[in-house]
Amino acid sequence: MIFVTVGTQRFQFDRLFQELDHLVEQKVITEPIIAQIGYSNYKPKYFVSSDLVSPEEMDQCIADSELIITHSGTSSIIKCLKLDKKVIVVPRQKEYGEHVDDHQLEIAQLFEQKGLIEPVYDIKDLKTAIKVVKEKQYEKYEFDNSKLLGAIGDYLTKLTNS
Repeated sequence: MIFVTVGTQRFQFDRLFQELDHLVEQKVITEPIIAQIGYSNYKPKYFVSSDLVSPEEMDQCIADSELIITHSGTSSIIKCLKLDKKVIVVPRQKEYGEHVDDHQLEIAQLFEQKGLIEPVYDIKDLKTAIKVVKEKQYEKYEFDNSKLLGAIGDYLTKLTNS
């Protein structure tokens, strides 16, 4: 199964769902798709979709999926990587009215540089990315919270010494 999530931003992401519908219609994608489409105007014709899902439903869909296609939201990406899922990231872009700026492009580039995800910067490359991601091996995501714990420790030390 493929799970698609685009977060809860109040922007449409129609071009992603239109392309997925096209790929299903053309039989490029044959496995089932479940999608959380957020505030998109386009309603998929060839796969199951919901505007929003609960955190529990999201976790279950991610766990049950072989492949995740997501916007370039850090929480969405990291949640999938922690579960050792293959992730295609399609950044929302300002030029398509999908966000207020292009910070999602920068986020995707960072995860790509670390070898963790398969990015799709041009929606027409989604077909190729779906084929590539099935064969390609990605780096394992390692969450190192030592810096975070150190910063919290430093902060608490400053508070107690004040």
